[in-house]
Amino acid sequence: MRVGRSYVRSQVGDTWDAIVIGSGIGGLTTAGFLAREGKDVLVLERHTTAGGCTQVFRRAGYERDMGVHYLGEVHKPTSSLFQIFDHVSGGALQWAPMSDVYNRVVIGDREYEFPSGFDSFIQRMKGYFPHEAAAIDAYVGLVLQVAMAARKYFGHRALPPPLAADAYERMCEPFLEFSDRTALSVLSELTSDKELIAVLCGHFGDYSLSPSRVSFAMHALMVRHYMDGANYPVGGSGKIAHSIAEVIRSAGGEVLIGAEVASILIGRDGTAQGVMMADGRSFHAPVVISDAGIANTVRLLPQATADRTGLSGPVAAMEPSLPWVLLTIGVHESSGALGLDRSNVWVHSDTDFEARMAAFDADPQHQPMPVCFLTFPSAKDPSWDRRHPGRATIEIAGLTTWSLFEPFADSRWMRRGEEYDQLKKRLTTELLDHVLRLFPQLDGKIDHLELATPLSFNHFLTRSAGDFLSFAHTPQRFRQRWISAHSPVGGLFFTGQDVVTGGIGGAATAGALTASAVLGRDVLRQLPLPR
Repeated sequence: MRVGRSYVRSQVGDTWDAIVIGSGIGGLTTAGFLAREGKDVLVLERHTTAGGCTQVFRRAGYERDMGVHYLGEVHKPTSSLFQIFDHVSGGALQWAPMSDVYNRVVIGDREYEFPSGFDSFIQRMKGYFPHEAAAIDAYVGLVLQVAMAARKYFGHRALPPPLAADAYERMCEPFLEFSDRTALSVLSELTSDKELIAVLCGHFGDYSLSPSRVSFAMHALMVRHYMDGANYPVGGSGKIAHSIAEVIRSAGGEVLIGAEVASILIGRDGTAQGVMMADGRSFHAPVVISDAGIANTVRLLPQATADRTGLSGPVAAMEPSLPWVLLTIGVHESSGALGLDRSNVWVHSDTDFEARMAAFDADPQHQPMPVCFLTFPSAKDPSWDRRHPGRATIEIAGLTTWSLFEPFADSRWMRRGEEYDQLKKRLTTELLDHVLRLFPQLDGKIDHLELATPLSFNHFLTRSAGDFLSFAHTPQRFRQRWISAHSPVGGLFFTGQDVVTGGIGGAATAGALTASAVLGRDVLRQLPLPR
């Protein structure tokens, strides 16, 4: 599903109420909120379709998601995430619940289920670890405390700088008490049971960082996000961008693809005034919103302006999240006939995640990938069989390291050479072996294979190290006061994964916060009651 209209064929005007650079969910969500306020918004996307990580690719009759595998909270009309998506899509988005057990963590030959609902989760964990009941209760309590503290912390990101400085301690310190520590350090104080710690961190790929390095707050927020169950967009992930783009257009705005921004225009007063395109055309607006990532945005500024922001150094010091390889498998048979379900599977060889991560980092050419994630898009989408009868897709992702792919960073997409092709074949075999071991009924039935690497994410998401989730969610990340919806340049705002947290939910939340920053009021408080 291609989202957006061709820039070169467009006949749009030069002046807008707001311009958004990049069409990831953060940019589209901000644009959607502004459009619902009657603003004419122009969204500019350099690639051939809009949507960022929600892009869908079609190959050989199969459909492949770029990055949407499951979402929490969108099935609850009282949740802010449901209300955000419902508002910016004009109520067009529908969500299908996954299995009650939405995640299964496999460690060696042992399997642990993550059921929906706090009580079910607690009882299931206590069933697995009856002698750790107190630790499990304490853990869930901490998860809830983090979720409560996060509301003010993230709301702080929308405040104008003078107000933000005055309110920092009051709004942020309760959250920082949790974010300053790692997940492993907190869990190790709750229990000495290494198997329990491994199970609770078994989905650490969700935040693309090892338990010893990720902030406990990020871990807790991810756990809370899915605790009431997981969902998948009906019609596939491409429906998200498509529905928001329609809302933007209905308000007089536009989403243009193949539209590369070369620079941000700065007026004599030092404020953002619009953008200059790669072909020399300019668009003008009193508000410019960047969903290109803070680092890329700084590079779009005139050098003197970039220097005045003081952001170049802090941005360069930020660690990227870990990259992935993603294998899409196509089978010419339905998910039902194959016995595929709506659960995700996280695959580990043993409980010592840190040792496996270290071994892989030291020798990625010969060591196996430390964790794999397996999911079935064709089983999760109730519209799939109507749209793609008699076909199924399986996706398996492996956590990897940028060092494997850095030697090919300057090569061209689809023309990276024989050594790169051999690397892809090796990784494909490794991932496929996991799939066939867990789901042997697929043996001999595979019709299509396609591997996306960190270089693919660099190409399609304008990353530099395949960092799917942008900035790593370390304790240090959450201490950065310069991360905000407000930039140091008047009229220029940031949105997307850098502002709050990574992932579709984090980007959408950032979109709402940035809209609040632009409009000068909390847009979430003014949303209509859910239908």
